Amino acid sequence: MLLRIRWFVVGFLTATAAAAYVIDQVRRAREKLTPENLTRSGARGVAALIDAAAERIAPTNGHQADTDDVTVN
Repeated sequence: MLLRIRWFVVGFLTATAAAAYVIDQVRRAREKLTPENLTRSGARGVAALIDAAAERIAPTNGHQADTDDVTVN
């Protein structure tokens, strides 16, 4: 009988701890989903895309081509 009580108590404590953890995670997720945070996150994403595009467009040898270097036949 004592064994059953022990497993009941262990199960109850585990379930209580798991519920507290889930409640905390839901609360944190809800705080992250405020309009201000979503706007800030979206702005960071757009800035990252612009930076990535600029890196792809930028010349790799460190200098830009001058118009004097181009010859037209």
